[in-house]
Amino acid sequence: MPYNIKTQLYKLPFQTPIEVMIDVANICNFRCLFCPTGDPELLKSVGRPQGIMDFKLFCKIIDDINEFDRKVEILHLYKDGEPFLNDRLGEMIAYTKSKNIAKSVETTSNGSLIDESKAIEIIEAGLDWIRISVAHINNDGYKKITQTYSDYETIRKNVEFLFYEKTKRKSSLGIHTKILDVRFTFSEIKKFLEDFGKISDLVTRDTLMGWSLSEVKDFTLGLSIKTGTDGFIPLNKNRKVCPVSFYMMTINFNGIVTVCCVDWSWGTVIGDVRKESLFDIWNGDRMKEFRMLHLKGERSKIKVCANCQYLQGLDNQLNGIDDYSEYFLKKISGSL
Repeated sequence: MPYNIKTQLYKLPFQTPIEVMIDVANICNFRCLFCPTGDPELLKSVGRPQGIMDFKLFCKIIDDINEFDRKVEILHLYKDGEPFLNDRLGEMIAYTKSKNIAKSVETTSNGSLIDESKAIEIIEAGLDWIRISVAHINNDGYKKITQTYSDYETIRKNVEFLFYEKTKRKSSLGIHTKILDVRFTFSEIKKFLEDFGKISDLVTRDTLMGWSLSEVKDFTLGLSIKTGTDGFIPLNKNRKVCPVSFYMMTINFNGIVTVCCVDWSWGTVIGDVRKESLFDIWNGDRMKEFRMLHLKGERSKIKVCANCQYLQGLDNQLNGIDDYSEYFLKKISGSL
């Protein structure tokens, strides 16, 4: 969370989303075993389209965000795919920064495509944070997890160049390198920390998650997951209300707007930015109905939410929505 939402619960739903996620490319050059985008047959079964966001559409989205009453806390240029597959990513970052609509502009990448020219481009564009998702600590492990890629050293060198280049240029870009724990040994984690600790501003070992529609496929690879993605917060299987719709929305590559960052199947559609403004979508009837179903304890009526493992591991400070769901229901329905 960008700040302590628990102290701001009385303001829910926020007039301006706290986080906005824009999927500049929902395709990927990896087919990671723990990621829905890595399973083409699964995506085909739910009819999810694939593509790269058009620059004109992207600019329309950024201009729409400018209509809110204040800056968003975090703008993520990432959702389901590898953002560096969009050749205009640098221009997108620069355009976003020029509009001053977000306190932090961030992205997430597998790191394989961040060569020297791309590294310099995102530094000069003014990116605030980048998360590099490291899949393994050797070539064989990379091939096993990603199914398409087996060059660990290139990943490490890309991060190294990015770190030293941004340091040389005195850029404020933050580099967060993370690895998803697929039962790594102590020595493997040690190698990860040794390889990336000195060329990153933050390194973490994250936990696999079950995503939405967690009954469709086990993205935890058979591991017995007991915490959220941070590896510390115990899963709360009794959580009633997912708080995400109260502070976030996501825009997919073609302009279709969905609620959630883990809604890989696009089962929470609330609008289309090609036909509506983001302001109207955020305050619209479809988003209102979505929130009310959660507050009523009826999220099982939303197929992708019914067995979502992700919401169980969210920060416990957000349990306040469960505790005061009747109050928020009255507030949203206008009966308060």
